[in-house]
Amino acid sequence: MFEPILLDTNILVYAHNSSSIFHSQSLDTVKDVIEGRLRGLLTHQNLLEFYSIITDRKRVANPLSPEEAQELVNNYLHSPFEIIFPGQETGEILLSLCQENSIKNGEIFDVYLAATCLSNNIRTILTANVKDFQNLAGINIIDLNAQ
Repeated sequence: MFEPILLDTNILVYAHNSSSIFHSQSLDTVKDVIEGRLRGLLTHQNLLEFYSIITDRKRVANPLSPEEAQELVNNYLHSPFEIIFPGQETGEILLSLCQENSIKNGEIFDVYLAATCLSNNIRTILTANVKDFQNLAGINIIDLNAQ
């Protein structure tokens, strides 16, 4: 079995934004999961962030309607992507990571994503924003830019 890899929200956004410089790489990654060549994971947090971004005119040039975004989220929920959830120890892991890294403001959301991974024994995150996960103990980062 393949090593499970959590896809950061930016991978989903780029996969559905043809004007992104990361569109091809991100779309190929999503297709790899759907076609069984990659064991891709998501969280509800990813899907909420994805919905928020792709429907926001301030964040994307051509935002989707709520109905279009809902359809995409539903497709991800019923796809080969595995959905992982926060566990009992996610909060403790989150607090530990926050303390170790002096986390503040919006950084908490990426750290919560990492804590959710760690509480599910997932160690690898694929992202185009490596800095969001740098220095988080136990997390291996795959840089989309290096692929």
